[in-house]
Formats: sequence, C-alpha cells, structure tokens
Amino acid sequence: MSPLTKRRDDAADRSMIGHVIGNAHVVRPRHVLRDEIRDLALGLAADPDHELVVVDLPMDSSFAVWESTAKLLPRKRRGVRLVIGGRRSRETTALAGQWLSERLNCPVIAPDGSIMRSVGGSLFVDAGWGTGWVRFQPGKPPKPDGKRFPRPAWETAACLIEIMPTSAGSVAEPLPGGVWLRPRGPESVLRAHRKRLVETLPCQPDVCVVVLGCPGAPPITIQDITRFWSWLPDELRAQLRLAKFGPLTVPGNTSYYQNIADTLGEQITCYTGIPVGSRTEPEVYTLRTDGTVGWRAFAEEMTYTPAVAEGLAMPPALRSYCAPVFGVKEIAPAVYQYAPDVVLEVVQSGLWLRPPYELPHAPAIRSVEPDAERHLVLFEDGHGDASGRLRELAEDVLGCLVPATRHLSGLVRAESVVQQRIEIVGQALGAIEASPTAAAVTAGPAQQSTADPGERPAREPGQETDARQGKAPLESDAPLSVDTVTTRLASVTPEALSPMAPPMDATSMQSASMAEAATHDAPPAVPAPSADPPPVPGDSSAVQAPVADLPVVDAPGAERPRVSPVQITEVAALPAPQTGPPPSEVASASMPPTGIAAADAPAVTGTPAVQPPAQSDARQQTAAFVTIVQPTPSTAAAALVPKRGLDEERAWLRRTLSREYAAESNSVSRVLSEHPGFQGALERSSGGVLSDAVAIRLYLSGEGDGLDLQLRMGAVGPHVPFARCVVSGLSRLPSHRGATVFATSPTPQEWELYRSRKFFTEWGFINALSAPCAKQRQTNDVDVLVWSMTARRTKLLEPELNPTADRVLFVPGTSFKVLDLTEPEEGVRGQVLLRELAANEIDSAGRVDDNRASLDELALNSLRRCLDKWAEAKGEVRVADAAAPRFSLLPGLVRTTSAPEEER
Repeated sequence: MSPLTKRRDDAADRSMIGHVIGNAHVVRPRHVLRDEIRDLALGLAADPDHELVVVDLPMDSSFAVWESTAKLLPRKRRGVRLVIGGRRSRETTALAGQWLSERLNCPVIAPDGSIMRSVGGSLFVDAGWGTGWVRFQPGKPPKPDGKRFPRPAWETAACLIEIMPTSAGSVAEPLPGGVWLRPRGPESVLRAHRKRLVETLPCQPDVCVVVLGCPGAPPITIQDITRFWSWLPDELRAQLRLAKFGPLTVPGNTSYYQNIADTLGEQITCYTGIPVGSRTEPEVYTLRTDGTVGWRAFAEEMTYTPAVAEGLAMPPALRSYCAPVFGVKEIAPAVYQYAPDVVLEVVQSGLWLRPPYELPHAPAIRSVEPDAERHLVLFEDGHGDASGRLRELAEDVLGCLVPATRHLSGLVRAESVVQQRIEIVGQALGAIEASPTAAAVTAGPAQQSTADPGERPAREPGQETDARQGKAPLESDAPLSVDTVTTRLASVTPEALSPMAPPMDATSMQSASMAEAATHDAPPAVPAPSADPPPVPGDSSAVQAPVADLPVVDAPGAERPRVSPVQITEVAALPAPQTGPPPSEVASASMPPTGIAAADAPAVTGTPAVQPPAQSDARQQTAAFVTIVQPTPSTAAAALVPKRGLDEERAWLRRTLSREYAAESNSVSRVLSEHPGFQGALERSSGGVLSDAVAIRLYLSGEGDGLDLQLRMGAVGPHVPFARCVVSGLSRLPSHRGATVFATSPTPQEWELYRSRKFFTEWGFINALSAPCAKQRQTNDVDVLVWSMTARRTKLLEPELNPTADRVLFVPGTSFKVLDLTEPEEGVRGQVLLRELAANEIDSAGRVDDNRASLDELALNSLRRCLDKWAEAKGEVRVADAAAPRFSLLPGLVRTTSAPEEER
C-alpha cells in the first residue's frame, strides 16, 4: 500500500467509531451522535437471528469511509441486519448491502425502500411493489426478505407482503401489523389514517390484523373480503383477526361480522375494536366512526360461526378478554365473583352484573356489539332482594374503572338491552365524582334512550357526505395498482441526458437506404403516444441522417425469419463476430407510417412486390459493418409505454399475431394463474395482463429475434407496439438487483466508442445473465458486467423450447455509466464494468449528477468481487445456441452497414 493511500485509510478509520446502544451496534462519525440515530437505536427490537447494525454516515461518503465502517462491524456468522440512518437513496443502500456481504463474507439484510418506525421497536420497509428488506449473500443474487422487522410467522403469503387489487375500487395494502383492505381514494383521506395505522398497529408475532375499510372514504364490499380471503392458505387463516375500521357494504339485516362469516362459509375471529400498544400483549380499544379510539375493551376477540340456515346463526363466542377490575376471582371464563351472590361478566358492550345462575336473556346481552361512544355497566333488575344491591354494586364497579373508561360509562338496566331499548337510570358517576364534566358525559347516552344498542349513534344529516365534499372523484387509474406502480418507463426514465462526449465523425453514420415496400391501401394511422422519449446520453449532433433513412435489419445471427402476418423490410443481417454468416433470404413488406399504423393493415402474403437483388455469400462476408451510438428514436419509434395506455397495442398484437398468440396463450395463462403475484392483476385486467405476458413469451422465443435491432436503429414499424407490450409485461415480473453478466467480443471501433463516452442509453432490450455462461466465455474474450437496479427476471415466462432460466432483461430507455474498461490481452480476459443509472441521478434538464462517486466505488468493488467468485466457480452452459445472438452487443451501440456509393 502506498503512503498516500495508507494515510487516507488511517484518517478514515480515525473519523469513525462503533459502540452498542440498546440492541444495536451503532457506527457513526467520532464526534457526532445525532439524536435521531440515538433514539432509533434505543427503540429497536432485538434481532435473534442477525447482528443489528445502525450506520450513520455523511452523505456521499467516500469508499474509504465505507471500508472503515466494514472494519467496525461485528464479524459473526449469523449475518448483519443493516439500518442506514438519514435520507439515503435506495441505490446506495442496495450497493452497500451487496458490497458488505462480499466484504464480511456473511449474509447482509438491508432495506430497499422507506423505513417506517412502528410499535415496540419494529420497522416496516415499503416503497411500492417489490420493495422491502432484501437479503444479500456472497456470490448469490439478492432475495426479498419480507417488509417487517421483526419478521412475524405469518408473513408468507404474497397478499400480506405486496399491495394487491381486490376489485376495481379497492386494494389490500400491507401494514406493519397486517393488511388494510381499503378503497383506492381519496388519498387526502387515506393519508392521515395510514399514518395512524403504521404508527400504532403493533406487528404481533402470531396474529395478522386485517383492517377493514377507511373512515370518511367510500365503503369496501363483501366481495373484496371474499377475494382477499381466497388468496390465503388454509393454515394461515386461523392467524387472522378482522377489525372494522370504516364502512362496509353489507347486504341484508345481519350484523357486520356475521355477514362476513356467512359469506366466507367458515369461522372467523374479530376484534371488538383495534389493538394498540405492545407487540406481544396489545390492548384492544373500541373505534369511533372517525377512526379515533374510544374505551378500553375488556372483551377483546369474538368468534363468529356461519349460520346453518338463513337467519339462524349461533351467538358470537368470546375468544379472549382481560380482567375488568383488580382483586376479583375468576370462577368461569370471563365471569368473576364480585359478591357472594353476584357475578361480574365481561360482554362485548361492557360489563354485566347478574346473579350467579344463567338467565334466559343471556344470549341477547352477550350479542350486543360495543359502542365506542359509551361503555355500558349493565345490571339486572327485578330479581328479588338482590335487585337493589345489584345497582349499588354496579356503581361500585363504575368507581373501580380507570378514569378514561369511567368518563364514557353509564349504568344501564339489562332489561332495556333485551327490549332493544337502552335506558340510563341515573347519573351514577355523579355519586362518585362531583365533576360537572363527568356528569355531562354520563348523561350523554340518556338522550339516545330509544336507540338500538347494536348500532352506531345516528349521524346528523349530511354528516357522511361532508367527508367527501370537495374531493376529486375516484379515478380508474388510481395509484398503487399492480399494473401501474412498477411501470418504469412512463415515469422513471429520464427525459434527457447531458452530452458527455464530442460528436462522432459524420462518415461513421453512413447507412443504407430502406428497400422500397409493396404499396397498398391502409386505414389512417392511430395517433402516436404523447410522451416524448428521452434522448440518448451523448451529443445529439452525432446523428447526421434522419431516423427514416436508417436501414431496418434482422437480428445478428438469426436462424429463421419471423413468422408474422406483417413482415418487416430487411437487408443483409449483421452478424456478431462470433456467429456464422447471416441468412440469405430477404423479405419485404409495407411499413406503417407510425408505431401502430399497421394495426389494421391487411396481412402481406405471397411473393413480396419488391425483392432486393441477391448477393453472394462472399460479398456478404466482405460487407463493411459500422458500429454507431444508437440514435434517439422518435415518439412513434420508441418502445415507451404511452400515458394513454396500451389498449390499441394489445388489440394489434392479438389481431396481427393471432396464430402465434393462440399457440402461446393457453400455457402462459396457466403459468400466470399458478403464480400468486399475478392473482390480483388477472382479476383486475386479465386481458391486458395476458396479452403482455404472451408478448414476453414471443419475444423470448424466435419470434423476437429481429426486434432489438429495429428498436436500436430507431425504425418505425409494427415492431413498436409489440415491444411496448413486452415492456408493460416486464413491469410485473420480479426485479433483479445486483451483478449481471454476459460475454461478447467488441470490435476496435466499439472499444473506441466506449473509451470516448461515459454514458449510454439503450433503446432495445439488453439480455444479460445472473451468472456467467461457460459457453459464452469460451467463444468470447470480454466479460460485460452490469450492476442492475431494475432488470427483470424472465424465468417465469421463458419459452418451453430452449429456455434461458438465468436471463434478466433491461427495458428500453435504460441508461448506463461506464465504470471501467480492460481490453483483452494474451491469456487475460477483457472487462467492461457498467452501472445502471437511477432516475434521481438525472435532473429535469437532462444533466447527470456527477456527485455519485461513492455509488460508483461500491458498484465497482461489488462487480470485481463477483468476478473473483465466478472465476473460481464451476462453469455452466446457461444460454441455448438459438438465444446466443441476443447477448452480443454492448449497451447503447448498434451495428449497421455502409453500402458502396453506386448502390445507394
């Protein structure tokens, strides 16, 4: 180590310190301990399976600081759970997790998303679909590890981890303590209630709370609950507890929970309010109609059994409860000996003083549902000499309650409950406390003496509608749906990137003109998408020729032509250096004027009207191939998902590729129906989800061989709607974070282009692997490693013939930064190390943030560690010969031909 490097590392080591605070090991700057970090560490729950580490580093810390942090971390085999303080980007956290797992040689669990603190030191990580805790392991791809810490035993089903649509107007959203079945909006109402549920609903180890509805928002339906219930495994349903939070559309006159049990056809357990407080022994409080808590419920959980016949249901059974007063003996479940001849029983609506024998109206008393506005102390009247004593004892019970419950309590004759009429017999609280406030509270229920005790207090006219006045109507494209939350291109792809290299020589941009297509009448073109594609990171002046003059060519090394009713004009194929000669057959057909104009065009069959002159194999072998930086496509030529949606593109796909679509749709539909992540999306938009998935299957098979080259050339044609469907479908597949790799053999011109620029944008699909392919490394001398943040794993939809199980795809419009280049030498393989750029690294003007050196260093070190591990691992053949040409070109580049002057 040089003296300069050693001095820098020693300074970094002296600037950091590590010590234990609470259950966490804290690594921080030596002279700074922020209150936020101290409070976070003191409040965290213990992690029995990992070393809990809280790291507080300055923003954009150098790699030397990260290295000194790694030295201060505990080195134990059970792994590390990493919590990074401050407002860190998801990219920094993911890179730090992977790098630390390699550096410490142990598993590291790091958050991918916003960290929210909840009850009892628990943490909840969520930023939409596919986020949460991620487990990083040396030499292995990252794996999701739930959203909750400590992780409860019930966090196994996908519907408890990811947000899932239950209908067109409702979703199931994960919470720290369970899941929230709620309407889609309005967000202004949802926001405050979501914050309250995240901060107060405890994450119980063995109990998952299903919160139903939202106060002040449109009601959910019984069908939403039925659909959510169907996603759950049978063994998990016993751990669920339902909690009414907002309105629910319930048919008939049966009670809220009884209707749910009847509809589901099985026994359910429900809270009489909502649990708050401890993670292991929470307290249940009743809920008012506005979502605020009322009094502490002594009857905590009730069990409802489905009715054996219409209207004939067993009364709800008390499942769990707590002691109402101190010092009384329990003589039966929920029954306490309060006096020699009087017992105190816990019921839903409060407490019941009665004789020690069973009364005929007992089921009616026990079935009265709680009212958060008043706690009832029921007593029996008309039972001989004990009648007067029962009222006196009821007043005594009232005085034993905690003040918060006492102020909401009233003495009620049990007979009035049986007659469905509540009667306040006097201000019992006034005999105990002389407080005028208390007397007013006690007298409050007397004004509703004719109300049904099983119903909420009546609302004033217009009360229910006031909460929704002035709110925007519910939109069909509400946020957080499976279809929209992960669509990257419409919102994440940068609008522009700043020029990073001088313009290329104009001679390198020469291209052959497009072959003349057969002419026939076609209907008017569908308008192009409104969203403009972002330009390539580089000098736009490098593109001298218009996009329309660029040749449309088939994929390098394609072994068969596309089987499609709409053919694409082709010229001689451009082979990759390691592949054989291109195909000799060249087809020709009409090209649509826009990206989807060919949707209604008649299929071209028979002999093409224009046939290019045949070329000899020798001439094809000696043709001049030129590699250029991909031009920025026009709106009609870009495979970006338009804001208007993809209805037109999907209709075009089903109509134009009807034969191929029919051949694949059955098997694809079966795969989707068996995968839990697609359940909600299929029910919400089965046609769109299936069309996009079939498009992915066709692209991964031989039908998609010519697609990438046409996208990279910026050509307009029927490949554009096809590609847009593929992009939409990929947004629903699992993401891959970490190193990806493929092998290729760049030409000298391609090496020169990569040396002259730092940033590239890819307008086709980049095919890569999660682990190296031995056959690729044998036939190529350069390893291309890309640190991925958004690539999608395609294993689920790989073709049945020659699948590539370890393939990942980067969607069009993804930008990359060149980290390191090493050209191959005798006995030494070349290397191209890239990092995918995140959306927040590019501003609205298109300039790339250069202040991300720490991200570059972390990614570079992680990629090099992966190279070292892969070099020692046994090689496997992961790519079939038919798919090999897909892995042949560096991102952001495209190969075209330079035709002789006399042929142009």
